[in-house]
Amino acid sequence: MSNGTKNLTEKTMNSFRLFLNLVLICSLTMGAKTHFSTKKTIDKSESNLLVLKSKKELNDKKLSPLRKYTLAILAARELRQIHQNEKALNFYQIAKDIKVEENKIEITQALSKQNLVNPKSDSSLFFFEVNLKTLLKNKQYDRAILSINPEALASLGNKHYRVVYDLLNAKIKKRNVKKLYCFDDYQKSPDDYHYTNLLCDFLQDHLRDDKYESDHIKILEEYFFKHDLQERYLLQFAKDLKSNF
Repeated sequence: MSNGTKNLTEKTMNSFRLFLNLVLICSLTMGAKTHFSTKKTIDKSESNLLVLKSKKELNDKKLSPLRKYTLAILAARELRQIHQNEKALNFYQIAKDIKVEENKIEITQALSKQNLVNPKSDSSLFFFEVNLKTLLKNKQYDRAILSINPEALASLGNKHYRVVYDLLNAKIKKRNVKKLYCFDDYQKSPDDYHYTNLLCDFLQDHLRDDKYESDHIKILEEYFFKHDLQERYLLQFAKDLKSNF
C-alpha cells in the first residue's frame, strides 16, 4: 500500500470514528431529555418498590413530623397518579395519623373512595389558601407543596405552577423524583427562552446527573435580572437546591 493510499485510509477511518462519536453524543443527549417521560401505569413490582422506599423514608428518625407528613402525602399522590388507589389510601391514612398542625382537607377528600377513583375535573389548584410566593421566599417548602393540588396542574393556565411544583418536589424528595410536570411543556418547545423552560431544563440535568451546574445558574441569573425581576425569587429557589448535596 502506498503512503498516499495509507494516509487516505487513515483519514477516512478517523472521519468515521468522529461521526460515530457525534451520533453517540446526540443519542445520549436525546435520551437524557426524555428521562422524565413517565408512564401512566407501572407493574406490580415497581409499585411495591415505590411503597417500600417510601416507608423506609418515613422510618428515618431524623425527619421532623412535618417532613414525614409531607413525604406520606407525596407518596400517596404518586400512587394515586398511577392508579394504585388502595396503596395511595394507605399512605393518606399514614399521613392522617401523623400529628402536625396542617390543613388536612386533601386527606379528607382522598379517603372518600368515590373521590379517589373519580377525581373532579374542575379541581382547584390549591387545597387551602396560601401566599405561595411568601412561602417560597421564607423556604417553607413543605407547606408550599402541600397546598398545591397536582390533579389541577394539567390545566393550560397552570404552566408556572407546574415548574414550581417540580422544584418543590426536587427539594423535598431529591433524586427520588420520577415525574416532572414541566416536561411536556419543555418537550413541545425546548428552545423557548422563558423561565419555566429554563428551570425545567435545569431540573432535568440536576436530577439526572446529581450535579449542581453553575453554568445553568448563570443562564437563570441572566434571564431573571434582564427579563423578569418579579419572579426572581425562583432563582433563589433553584440555587437552594445546592444544599441537597
